[in-house]
Amino acid sequence: MTAVGKILVFFNLLFSLAVGALTVLNFSARTYWADGYQKVTTQLARTTADAKVYENENKQLRDERQLLNSRLTELIGKAADIKDPNEAATRYVKVLDDQMKLAAQQKETIRELMDARSKAELKLAKEEVTLKVALEDVKRRQADVEKIRDTLKTETANNTTLVKEKNELRDRAIGAEIQSKALRETNGRLESELQEMAKTLARLKSNTGSASGTAKGSNPPPDNVEGQVKRADANSGLVTISLGSDAGLTRGNTMEVFRLGPTPKYIGRIRIVEVSNNQAVGQPVGRLTGGPIQVGDRVASQILR
Repeated sequence: MTAVGKILVFFNLLFSLAVGALTVLNFSARTYWADGYQKVTTQLARTTADAKVYENENKQLRDERQLLNSRLTELIGKAADIKDPNEAATRYVKVLDDQMKLAAQQKETIRELMDARSKAELKLAKEEVTLKVALEDVKRRQADVEKIRDTLKTETANNTTLVKEKNELRDRAIGAEIQSKALRETNGRLESELQEMAKTLARLKSNTGSASGTAKGSNPPPDNVEGQVKRADANSGLVTISLGSDAGLTRGNTMEVFRLGPTPKYIGRIRIVEVSNNQAVGQPVGRLTGGPIQVGDRVASQILR
């Protein structure tokens, strides 16, 4: 075997080793790419673009491999024409160096794709956690909404009951007010009738034994007036009444004294001894049949009108 033949055998061996290494690298690249592409595709749709890039780069690598094979074929074809073994070896070494560089680039591309897949998986995990938290928050808010709805329903029922009770109480209050007004009117009428009856009773007692409406010794004022005892002196028997000359009273006039209260009764008669504009002083005439005169007793020119 000549030296050129030995060199060719040596370069064929190197070329076979290089092609085998490239085949292994290419197979590894295909395996890693297929696994990564499958996982990224199933877990996150966003990695489809990265897979597409990888596919394009893989296609580029295949094209470059075909180009390299073409160049090797061309070089091997030309190597037979090269007389200098050193030149032929240099060409083979250069081709192998280019192929090794290309394999390194493929390895770096695979590493970058693996990093991208890891980042995509990490991002997907974070998004899944975020989604889980969001779902829990939605469930909690839905529970709060249900509680609010139940509370609102209860409050609406309570408000309806309160409005109904309020209307009933208002109707009762109106009825009670009407009844109270009617009772006040009835009480006023009864009180007036009672006063008239008291006056009649006092008059009948004062006129016992007399056929006329005016007792003996009486001198009432010309107008029918009525007042009240303001002061009473138990020692002197003098009393001050709330009527005076403005009401037509003069000295010498007589006034009948009676008491209403729970037990109406006739007290007696007084004669006016001193008169001013709005009050007068009187003294009892004869014996007071109803007891001492007291503050608040009534005085009138005559009992019956």
